[in-house]
Amino acid sequence: MMKPSVEVHTEEHALVAEFWECLRLDMGPVRELRSKYEAHVRSGGRPTLVVDLDGVGFAFSTALGQFVTLQKLVRQNGGRIVFCNVDLMVTEVFRISKLDSMFLFVADRPAALALAAQNDAAAAPNGPPPPPASLGAIPPEPRPGRDSGGDNLLRRHRRRML
Repeated sequence: MMKPSVEVHTEEHALVAEFWECLRLDMGPVRELRSKYEAHVRSGGRPTLVVDLDGVGFAFSTALGQFVTLQKLVRQNGGRIVFCNVDLMVTEVFRISKLDSMFLFVADRPAALALAAQNDAAAAPNGPPPPPASLGAIPPEPRPGRDSGGDNLLRRHRRRML
């Protein structure tokens, strides 16, 4: 079994993060993402961060706490965090924790990169005005989760808890 990790790569308008081997996301990979983001910004990279949660089926509250800390850093650098490909269970954890309004959620990576491009344009000296605050704040359309083999286990566990 591999250790959960975060992989990052640079796109034209943002740093893009993907979590590997992270069916259940805890604070370790998010803390690792913060280090990679800091290095990215120090080297002159764009401040917006796209977090692709494809394959993540659950996020612990400790991971959300790390995202809140990372959000402060991203905002200080003039960027924002845009989440995409978010599983319904993860969306629910953000909602229950009352953190969903702090972040932008979009359906997929192309939509997230489009928001990053708008952020760049808004930051330009004579660029267009920033997009309305409601853009991206609409919860993403429900999408079927990727079958990781653990879905039935999670459903059985939820039924027992109810």
